Amino acid sequence: MTSADDGAAFAALVTQYVDWCRARYAQHHPRFVERVFGYQLLDVELAGLATAYTPPNGRVLLVRRGGAVCGGGAYRHRGDGVCEMKRVFVPDRFKGQGIGRTLCLALMDAARADGYTRMCLDTASLLTEAIALYHSLGFRECAPYIQYPPDLMPFIVFMERSLHA
Repeated sequence: MTSADDGAAFAALVTQYVDWCRARYAQHHPRFVERVFGYQLLDVELAGLATAYTPPNGRVLLVRRGGAVCGGGAYRHRGDGVCEMKRVFVPDRFKGQGIGRTLCLALMDAARADGYTRMCLDTASLLTEAIALYHSLGFRECAPYIQYPPDLMPFIVFMERSLHA
């Protein structure tokens, strides 16, 4: 994120992601999205993007094609050489073009260049496409590194991978 415009674009993308999650979970777990994002204090995060995901606390990457933002994601500092991948999203109209994979690889490269040695993430268990992508990139399931409310924990998958070359 190099400008206020980038910050606004990333905030809009995160908002699209939340709306996409609401639609995806509407039939199965209608309150799941509200509970997870509420627990994560998403409103506070969006208000503080300029500090939450900018150096030295993290980094945002946006993918643009023809001037349109077609994907984005971030990572943030967790401590002791560990960062957490966050808010990776590619809108449906851009899926199937390898943007998600390219974005994740770029986030891992940037984190490595920033001196991180390990990256972790959490995702919803029903986001099977994301989980498959993360596995293909070398992420493996791990013990929870943060706690959600007990009724949400069965729906959260925690993953990590080394960033060593």
